[in-house]
Amino acid sequence: MSFTPFSDVDSHSAFRHHLKNTLREIDALENDYVLRCSVTELEDHFTEKARIDPLILHADQRYIRDQQGIEIDVSHDFRLPVFPGERAVVPGTRLTIALPYEGDPDLWKIGPSTFGISGYPDIEVRDNHILLSFSFPDDSADAGRLKKQVDQDVDFLVENVQNLREDVDRHNQQIVPQIKQRIALKRDKALGATNAVAALGIPIKQQGQAPTYTIPAKRRTPPVKLPEPTTTAFSPEPVLAEEEYEHILSVLRGMSLVIERNPDSFATLDEESIRDHFLIQLNGHYQGGATGETFNRSGKTDILIRERDRNVFIAECKFWRGVKAFDEAIEQLLGYLSWRDCKCALLVFNKTKDSSAVAAKMHEAMEARAEHRRTVSRDLAGDSRYVYVKDSDPGRDIIITTQLFDVPTS
Repeated sequence: MSFTPFSDVDSHSAFRHHLKNTLREIDALENDYVLRCSVTELEDHFTEKARIDPLILHADQRYIRDQQGIEIDVSHDFRLPVFPGERAVVPGTRLTIALPYEGDPDLWKIGPSTFGISGYPDIEVRDNHILLSFSFPDDSADAGRLKKQVDQDVDFLVENVQNLREDVDRHNQQIVPQIKQRIALKRDKALGATNAVAALGIPIKQQGQAPTYTIPAKRRTPPVKLPEPTTTAFSPEPVLAEEEYEHILSVLRGMSLVIERNPDSFATLDEESIRDHFLIQLNGHYQGGATGETFNRSGKTDILIRERDRNVFIAECKFWRGVKAFDEAIEQLLGYLSWRDCKCALLVFNKTKDSSAVAAKMHEAMEARAEHRRTVSRDLAGDSRYVYVKDSDPGRDIIITTQLFDVPTS
């Protein structure tokens, strides 16, 4: 069935309604589910749900799909001697031109915020194609006039598809912070409801792990502080506050300058000795909260900060010995994790001459892992950050920041 495109509803109203439906779905999630689910995977899921695929019109691939003879009513033509009430028809041709397209077919009914040239041709949407029909009497066919009409209608579609594309792109950019904010608000409400239940002092039979609570820490003190539980049955897990994570990474990153200023001192050091220099810097900020070679449930790791005998921050220090060894270091790091909230660092000491190539290989290896869910940031000259979720431990975000340090050779 043919219709006039871009004429049912404006893009602002349609896209706002689409986003509201997605936000309502977030609000309707069960509290327990939200608390046990990976925040990253929740954000990705609902962002994808709210996202709109733009229309892509392949006007350069248009072709004649059908051509058939028809009768054309010329009763309205005042140049013909037609009596009032009399119907006059002449032989004619209906030409159907198809234009392939990609995207959501419902978008053809939505008007862009900026309208293009006039024309308003009727179209049919069928089988990933737009169909335009043109009819003309055979005895007065004019190829030049027909081509002009076809070009005008196609130009109308092309221009408004592009205008609508700009609205779609703007929508897709704006939904990301709104989805994140709504999920964060939902989690806050879920945590509040959990606290309210815990405050009753009545033991609850829990299924699975307790929910995670974020407690900001203060600088120059152990960077994790648990809230006081109101009942013995309620046992929240510690979370390393984001600002503390950033501070720890900045302390580690600051070692680049130390290495640059003392090349001869670092040229002959092994991994363990270099690690000790990082520990000295870190302990200067956190009152000895970091230790070296501390045993964990899966072995020993290089730098960690512990809370209640469990790891809150973990960093592995490795010389660059190729992709295979780097991947093994990732596997080793993932084996040390104890809490639902995990913030880690993977420090790589590079003695090759091409640090850019090493950084690129590290990035490829990080994204190639099955646990990879999102690349938060990538900087070949600095830190890169990734979010992992293990299939064996769903619902838990693992934040890994990679840092590359050029170490002089002896």
